[in-house]
Amino acid sequence: MGEFLADHTTLQLGGPADQFLTHTDPTTWPELAGAAQRGDETPFLLGVGSNTLAADTGFSGTVIRMATRGITARPFGRHQVEVVAQAGEPLGSLVAFTVAEGLSGIEYLGGIPGTVGAAPVQNTGAYGQQMSDTLASVTAHDWQQGRIVELLPADCGFGYRSSVFKSRPGRWTILAVTLRLTRSLLAAPVTYGHLAGSLDVPVDSRPRSPKPLPEWSPTARPAV
Repeated sequence: MGEFLADHTTLQLGGPADQFLTHTDPTTWPELAGAAQRGDETPFLLGVGSNTLAADTGFSGTVIRMATRGITARPFGRHQVEVVAQAGEPLGSLVAFTVAEGLSGIEYLGGIPGTVGAAPVQNTGAYGQQMSDTLASVTAHDWQQGRIVELLPADCGFGYRSSVFKSRPGRWTILAVTLRLTRSLLAAPVTYGHLAGSLDVPVDSRPRSPKPLPEWSPTARPAV
């Protein structure tokens, strides 16, 4: 009997998958991809299962659970920082990391469920921010070409809650995401009334961080 998808979805629904693989180490992706693909059939990708409804009859194919974790950051010019997050990292953890490091660009995406790898698919957004605003590149496996590729924003076909990853499911598997964020003591302007009320600030104001900006060195720093 295969691994039950009910154990990996928030609704706790789903029968067994024919083959269930867990991806934890980015360096082993080529071997895992080779084991996962069966002919022309591409595997189904699963993050934390927060937006997945699986049938109790099971899944007649391969499921890959993306569980790679890790965030690194490197200076980009005088006022920006490039942040690279692995696909299995929870989006909330990435937001918390950037806020703690004094980086503005995705601070209002906190609380959205799911993983970093799923966020470009839906072009996840909230309160006037969306992933495509700060995305510098996507590292993905192209199942059609059988290799890892780097996709720039222009390649991703971003729209409102849409992308080429959504319109052409099964073509790419996102492995990592690179964002370009701005070092700032000020968050983006609060343009939604109920958010302003929750933060107890005026609409169109920019909430200020209570902490000073951290110093940045030329080396990447991993998330704890």
